[in-house]
Amino acid sequence: MSVAAIADETAIHDCVRRFYDAARADDLLGPVFNGWIKDWDAHLTTMDNFWSGALLATERYKAAPFPPHLKLKMGQEHFDRWRELWVPAVEASLPEPIKSKAISISEHMAHCWGRAYLTMTSEMA
Repeated sequence: MSVAAIADETAIHDCVRRFYDAARADDLLGPVFNGWIKDWDAHLTTMDNFWSGALLATERYKAAPFPPHLKLKMGQEHFDRWRELWVPAVEASLPEPIKSKAISISEHMAHCWGRAYLTMTSEMA
């Protein structure tokens, strides 16, 4: 692995932790995350792997990221708040060009996942 790749992986690791520190303390997201995630070390590693794949095209994350969210009680406001907390973590942690890519992905996820979540959970009710 190149020095640049190691630096990017370290930045992703730092970004994920910065985000989850904020999310766990957040009035809206904290109860969702803290109520659902029991093994934070495992979850953070999974998120490192997800974002490494999304930003660096590594292949450590193999699962479908959306389905686990269907078990949670959320609305569009949760996805919007996720993005509101994610972007500052990205801006503080990630170098370009992965910074721009992470923000773009988050915009897509907050919008599309929020809509899909609301559609799917209303159909399951």
